Amino acid sequence: MAQPQRVLDFDYFERRSLSASMSIDHALDALSALSNGARLVIFRTLVNHEPEGLTAGVLTDMMGMRHNTLSNHLAVLSRGGLICGTREGRFVRYRACLDGMHGLLAFLLDDCCGGRSELCLQPHPTDPACDCVAEVPAPPRPFK
Repeated sequence: MAQPQRVLDFDYFERRSLSASMSIDHALDALSALSNGARLVIFRTLVNHEPEGLTAGVLTDMMGMRHNTLSNHLAVLSRGGLICGTREGRFVRYRACLDGMHGLLAFLLDDCCGGRSELCLQPHPTDPACDCVAEVPAPPRPFK
């Protein structure tokens, strides 16, 4: 008896959810993707245009960068599980994967407050732990 032919569903983009199986490697991919200024701006722009997203052409115009440069940035963000793309005919519409960002934040806060991360999700204004200021190096002084 002949086996029925398996129909392959071609998906242009890998679907990667960070929330289901977050690991250190997945977290590093996401954090690395956001560590570049241009990619951070692209991600924030896509978050701002949720839920409809933006096509690659519109993003290229908004970001003021070449198509191949934007394509590389989008690929890194996609591998990091922070954005997803959907093919619409000849165009690709990109959207921020908010589940991925929520998964990353949950991973980062997982061990917070003695393993009770639910306490960290909504900081209390009277909590002294939430009233801290990060110490950062001062900007370099100009030479005279």
